[in-house]
Amino acid sequence: MTYTEQGDRVTLEMTRENFCQLLFLIVYATGAATREGDKTLFCHWIKFTNDLNATNPRWTPIEIPEEFRTMKDA
Repeated sequence: MTYTEQGDRVTLEMTRENFCQLLFLIVYATGAATREGDKTLFCHWIKFTNDLNATNPRWTPIEIPEEFRTMKDA
């Protein structure tokens, strides 16, 4: 994996296997938020996953419940 910065932009370059591992870790964190009953954190992880895959043509965005869509950081 490589990490580069240009101004306020960060680029991570990784193998497909590394990307799958990253998604697995996000799923785990999302599950932990669910287990703890933290709907806000759950929605933050879902939004992050959708943002991470925004340009992925094979990604189907996960719907975020209406009450969390307008959160400033969500």
